Amino acid sequence: MTRNITVKPDSITTKDDVVILPLFSKTRKLQGSAAALNRSCKSLISHYLDKGMFSAETGETLLVGLRFPKSPSHVLLLGLGERGKLDAETAASVGGAASKALSRNKFKSAALITDHALAGEDLPRFVRSFVKGFELAQYSYSLKKKPPKPAPFSRLTVLTDGDRGQLTDVIRRARVTAQGAAHARDMVNTPANILTPVELAKRARAISKEHAIACRVIGPAEMKKEKMGAILDVAEGSREEPRLIVMEYNKAQKELPLVCLVGKGVTFDSGGISLKQWNGMHEMKGDMGGAAVVINTIAAAASLELPVRVTAVVPAVENMPDGTALKPGDVVTTYSGETIEVLTTDAEGRLILADALTYVRKNFKPAVTIDFATLTGAVLIALGTRIAGVMGNTQPEIDRLLAAGAKAGEPAWQLPLDDHFYKSVKGDFTDYKNYSGRDGSTITAAAFIGKFAGDAPWIHVDIAGTFWNWGNGTSYQTKGATGYGVDLALQFLEDFAASQPS
Repeated sequence: MTRNITVKPDSITTKDDVVILPLFSKTRKLQGSAAALNRSCKSLISHYLDKGMFSAETGETLLVGLRFPKSPSHVLLLGLGERGKLDAETAASVGGAASKALSRNKFKSAALITDHALAGEDLPRFVRSFVKGFELAQYSYSLKKKPPKPAPFSRLTVLTDGDRGQLTDVIRRARVTAQGAAHARDMVNTPANILTPVELAKRARAISKEHAIACRVIGPAEMKKEKMGAILDVAEGSREEPRLIVMEYNKAQKELPLVCLVGKGVTFDSGGISLKQWNGMHEMKGDMGGAAVVINTIAAAASLELPVRVTAVVPAVENMPDGTALKPGDVVTTYSGETIEVLTTDAEGRLILADALTYVRKNFKPAVTIDFATLTGAVLIALGTRIAGVMGNTQPEIDRLLAAGAKAGEPAWQLPLDDHFYKSVKGDFTDYKNYSGRDGSTITAAAFIGKFAGDAPWIHVDIAGTFWNWGNGTSYQTKGATGYGVDLALQFLEDFAASQPS
């Protein structure tokens, strides 16, 4: 991550290694600082534009070396694409492209021009997303004996003729978000033999201590006493003990509204007795992506001192196939007392979420509960790798979540969830069954979870398509975990808090 990001008056100097000049496509006339920069380099920039040597397509970069007395040594032309289409997702991608271009050329410092290029745009929104993408593009994860050296880049200066104080606050928020997403990436990328349910609980405790968050960890003995049958039964086939992690930010501030975040924490999912195919199974170390989202979101909320109470609940298990493992056809008695016929042990996430949502209902009264889960491969087929699937029983808060996704540059899409789908999860001789067939399986999985949320406001976010970059992700997503969901959840909390009467 960049050591220092500052905001300064809109004045170009020769102190930085490179000046970043963002431009929309079809830009021909330069104004403000861009025009001054162009004059200092004898109209070389306008020459590139006039001759069509730089088209400014989204994320396009062109490094120009300069040898003029009053000009910087390099200018990085950065494409913003078509004017009017610069949303948060695009701005983050552009920031990532700039960051990678600087790293490739081993620059240590840069200044970003914002005045002319972004005239008429929402500058704070752009800067926030740009900085997030810029920071996350520098992320790396390595367990090699000699890990690669981090990029030498250390200083970014944002040049503006606007409100510097506002942009300073925006940048701080962006860096907290990027740090939270990076930590979520770390968790998901960590091998399952290292990040066990017990280790995940230890990390949650350490994060809680760092941010003055109350933390409670429930082990197998208490689970048995409380009859959390779903969590215990899923964990039965593994030598790794399960944990239920409960983190509470602003716990004592009872006057503040409460939002509960629930994250699926399967630290490795073999499929159990319903064993997955070998190819791609190694990625199932990331089946705790939902847990990584909610743990790091609550930490970010504490860092930003958001005026809202947040509780994060994580059921953490490992799903393995040994002689004591849960079997297809077995019946699970959940924490709610309701029974579930297990038709496939590879639909284990919804089982542990059933107990976690019941725990929330029994112990808290949130204004809304949102669960994040790498739940179904079907959502990847339906929505691809950019967009998460959203379902729930509270339309106003779903609308708020979808709007938060647009603001954060982490898009989500609502799928239908009605009585037809709820009926499909009813069991033949048990209360429920944990699988209702392939048709609409993302939605029927949500319907199953929704039964345990009850009538309380609840939203389900399926991040199985967005949690991992298989090599086709945007510029700031390195190979492996993406950290998708932290910015979305944090933006929701900010908007939710702002909507409350003062």
